[in-house]
Formats: sequence, structure tokens, C-alpha cells
Amino acid sequence: MKKLKGFSLIETLVAMVIGAISIAAISYSYIYFNSSYQKIMDKAKMSKAGRSSLQTIAKDLRNAGYKNINYTRSTWDRWIEKIDAHNGTKGDKLRIWYNISTQDRIEISYYLEKNLSGETYLVREVIENPVVNPMKRNCERFDTQKNCTPITIIENATDFQVFFNDKDGNRLNNVNISSIDNQSKVHTAEVYITVRSPNELLKNPITFEMLNGGTAGQFTKSDRYLRETFYISVYLRNVVKL
Repeated sequence: MKKLKGFSLIETLVAMVIGAISIAAISYSYIYFNSSYQKIMDKAKMSKAGRSSLQTIAKDLRNAGYKNINYTRSTWDRWIEKIDAHNGTKGDKLRIWYNISTQDRIEISYYLEKNLSGETYLVREVIENPVVNPMKRNCERFDTQKNCTPITIIENATDFQVFFNDKDGNRLNNVNISSIDNQSKVHTAEVYITVRSPNELLKNPITFEMLNGGTAGQFTKSDRYLRETFYISVYLRNVVKL
């Protein structure tokens, strides 16, 4: 009768160790590549959100102050405005007005809102005929009182800053609807949006300084999220002509 040879205890233990090392290496590789993939996807989402939002804002800014040659209403005293630290946030509120017909014009606002957990997001609010018979348009939803909720354009926006410059590139202050003269001096608008990654991707917390128009350190955030600031400068072709 032929004898069958098996594995010795030592051979079995060595095989188990090699198998455990292989499984650990595969698991580590999976975790590493999954983390890298998550970072790439989050960065792509941040970039897409920031750049697409700036394109929308730039389009509205270029329309700011547009007046139809057959506009029949006599009042035309507002076309652009900035409000600092709006709505309990450190972000600005940008308001833009322009004609959409001979009778009608719209007011478009961009500003940060807070959710229940205190996180901020950027919204776009549209009001048709804001002075006479105002009506909100492009609502994301209505609440029980039929109030319009502005459309969210960036979910993880942590900062929104706006600066106006005159024809010589000097910063202008107090650009609001109470001062027609200051509004007419605006030649360019600078917009800065800081976007946060949807997920915590960093191993250790880092401190991020909000740029706020090139002035670093106005306020900071220290956590494990990635952040990136997007910027655009827009020539206000219609405001310059007013």
C-alpha cells in the first residue's frame, strides 16, 4: 500500500504567513488606490463646481446694467451692489440688475446660505421686476408658505468674496444702490469662490487661509478637507456705458 505524504506543521505555518502577508499587501493597495481615486474624484467635482459657477456669475455680471433702448419705466437707479458679511456668514452678497424686455428687468443675487449643521453653500436667487410687482423665478422648491428657495449652485462653498475696481484698477468701497455715483465708477468685478471637498481626504488636519481677494489670513479653517479657491475678473461692459 502506497503511503501519502502531507505537509508538515512548519510548512503549513509558512504558507499561512505568506498568505497573510499577501492579503495584507492586497488590502493596503486597495485602500491606497481607493483613497487616491476618491481624492481625484473630489478634486474633479470641486473644479467642475467652481468653474461652472464662475461662468454663470460672469454671464450675469456682463449683463449688469443692461438697459433696453425702449425701456419705458422712469426709475433706473440700480445695476450692481455688494453687501459684506451677508446672512451671518463671512461671505459677500452680490446683486445684479438688468433688463429682460422693454417693460421688465430682473434682480439676480449670489450669496452663501447655511444648512442645519452650519455648513455653507452658494445660491443664486432671481427676482423679476424687483421694484414693481416682484416675483421670484427659478426656484429650487417652495415651502409650506409658498416661499421660494433659491437654487443651490455649489453645495460645499465655504467662502464667497466680491471686489469692484475702477478704470485704474483701484478698489471701490460702498458700491450699493444708495450711491448711483459709486455704481457708475465700476469697471471690473473680481469674484472669489472657495470650494470644499465633499469628503475628509487628508490624514491630518491642515490650516487653510481664505484668500479673499489676495489678502490671506482674513479667516482660516483647520480640518481634513481639501479646499480650492477659484477666481474670475469680469469687465462690466454695460455699467461702464451708463
